Amino acid sequence: MVTARLGSGSSNQGEGFELEVIAAVVLGSTSLFGGFGTIVGTLLGVLTMAAIKNGLILAHVSPFYTQIATGLIVLLAIWLNTRILRTGRPLGRAGA
Repeated sequence: MVTARLGSGSSNQGEGFELEVIAAVVLGSTSLFGGFGTIVGTLLGVLTMAAIKNGLILAHVSPFYTQIATGLIVLLAIWLNTRILRTGRPLGRAGA
């Protein structure tokens, strides 16, 4: 988007967005271990991350805490992903 607006490219565009990208993809239920993931899930992850980030900005939360919240979301999503992969079934179906 930046390249399209400016009409030029730079080798360091997008620098610093790595954590946000990983958080959005993992939140969209794409496995870090490979094997599955959908574009729709990734888009939902991106929208969710944008909503969380905008909510924190509107609540006047420090940008440093926004990074911490993003990291916690990544850790939670990875934990849930590994738990689902280990059991082979979704979390809500433990009794069935």
